[in-house]
Amino acid sequence: MLNLNSCLTYLPIMKFETPPETSKLEDQVFKDFFSGKYSEFLQKTDQRYFYWDEIKHRKDLPYKDPLITWSLVKLHRQGNYKKVKFGGEVFHYFLTTPIQQYLHEFDLKLIVGLYKSPITEYDKAEYLKNSILEEAVASSQIEGAATTTEAAFDMLKKGREPRDESEQMIFNNLRGIRFIKEEVEKPLTKELIIEIHRMMTANTSAEYCAGGFRKEQIYVQDHVDGEIAHVPPSHDSVDSYINDLVDFVNSEKAFMHPIIKASIIHFMFGYIHPFMDGNGRTARALFYWYLIKKEYSLIENVSISRAILNSRTQYDKAFLKTENDNKDLTYFINYSMKNLRVAFESLIKYRDKKKTQKENANLIAYKIMEHGLLRRQADLIGFLFGNPKSKINLTAYSEKHNIVRQTARKDLNELLRIGLIKEEKEGRNKLFSLSTEDAIAKFLEK
Repeated sequence: MLNLNSCLTYLPIMKFETPPETSKLEDQVFKDFFSGKYSEFLQKTDQRYFYWDEIKHRKDLPYKDPLITWSLVKLHRQGNYKKVKFGGEVFHYFLTTPIQQYLHEFDLKLIVGLYKSPITEYDKAEYLKNSILEEAVASSQIEGAATTTEAAFDMLKKGREPRDESEQMIFNNLRGIRFIKEEVEKPLTKELIIEIHRMMTANTSAEYCAGGFRKEQIYVQDHVDGEIAHVPPSHDSVDSYINDLVDFVNSEKAFMHPIIKASIIHFMFGYIHPFMDGNGRTARALFYWYLIKKEYSLIENVSISRAILNSRTQYDKAFLKTENDNKDLTYFINYSMKNLRVAFESLIKYRDKKKTQKENANLIAYKIMEHGLLRRQADLIGFLFGNPKSKINLTAYSEKHNIVRQTARKDLNELLRIGLIKEEKEGRNKLFSLSTEDAIAKFLEK
């Protein structure tokens, strides 16, 4: 979430003016609210969910005094608040029309749309593998891991041992992601939270605080000027907050949309800060765990942490706005939903890219057959054209087309001779990959 009393460093914490009290409302505000005089303006505030500093500096306000306008906005929100309690504290959220519309469109257009027009099993497996690696890397980078994404991917794909703490954090995140997928059939327990945290902090500087919740008070600080940005609940009340969080997660008494609930889980874990360190990565793991548990299985194919890393300022702002404005969770829910959309839109772009590549590959294969090559040779060129980083060996080619190695070698040698593929050695193995698109274009011009 934000910078803790530890060696980790993050982006500077944003400073916000705490919204003014609105307990004393003028009679005119009540009259205008119930008459619907400013309903259009209030709809606009639902759309953007303005914070006090945004209201304060707007020019199109119903009243000249921004404080009176803020009183109108808060009256509108308070009349629509739903409440949740954790550790004796009351938190609020407002299911605005835009939020409800978003949830509908997310389920209908994004999720159902992806199922109606899915990517192939091969592409899905590749994307899933890369997304899990991406999530492990990005989640660690949020927490301060200094290694590059390329170096981290190299470690994870080759399966080598971590060389430093940054790589260890990434390795732990990958293990944690795989672990939570195996635990989705179980209810949430304090023991499960502690186990996820233990796995996420193993062999790092945060390992000292694994195995149980914190036993002392901590403060979330701005690493630039050292000012206190958030004071989590006292250590002797952590159990009470976590018990309420566990009950909240497991309760099915009243329906709450899974994305709303997952967002609240994410925020509350950061708010409680039950561990001395490692809270952020554990919070994001629980967010994933809950959505997978609620059968949002496509969440496995996206990296939420990468989207957070790319919008870190908004992430910090959403936490602080919620805490400063009477614990109004709507700010963080709005951020969380936008973040999900960004992550899933990346999956859609990937799907559409792969569909286009496949169509182009089929066209290339068809044209190559018209130039006298065999169907299996054309299929290989089409595949490599659609997957330019892929490589194939003699055994894989012969097994795929159910031909003997001698015939497979003849096919590949012909493709080498006319310059459509190239050969390279990797140890004792010979690998074949696409030559160049120019070589294919020249061949088809003949």
